[in-house]
Amino acid sequence: MTRRATATATDLGRQLTIAAQRNATDAVMLHQAVADRLGLHVTDLRCLNLLRLGGPATPGELAARTGLTTGAVTRLIDRLIKSGFVTRAHDEHDRRRVIISLSADRTGEIARHYEPLAREFGRVMGDYSAEQLELILGVFDRLHDTSLRVTAMLREAD
Repeated sequence: MTRRATATATDLGRQLTIAAQRNATDAVMLHQAVADRLGLHVTDLRCLNLLRLGGPATPGELAARTGLTTGAVTRLIDRLIKSGFVTRAHDEHDRRRVIISLSADRTGEIARHYEPLAREFGRVMGDYSAEQLELILGVFDRLHDTSLRVTAMLREAD
């Protein structure tokens, strides 16, 4: 029997909490290492990921997604434009709106740094059945929803 097989639900809950905290810290450190290689702030790198996942956005939308002030987002966008990672253009339907988009030229450079992680993640996930992967995906989805909800609660408390 493994240690986990003999553990109580309370013990497993504690172990899962510690594993989740360790994983979150590992992710922060990994993204910081990538940001350092690219000459970016880690917040800038995470903003680029938000644009990759959610598509082009206005500065106000980026402020809402990141929780940063509009002033901080303006400085972030200026840094990313200067380094060639994003472009700023007027919305073709409403010239008053500004849209921030990823620059195709530099996104490959970011992806290159994540290739080893993607490869290793695929290797680890390859050890699980389709049913197990569905369960893991469900956990990730629920944790994502939880993170968004808790983040909103923390911001509302300010």
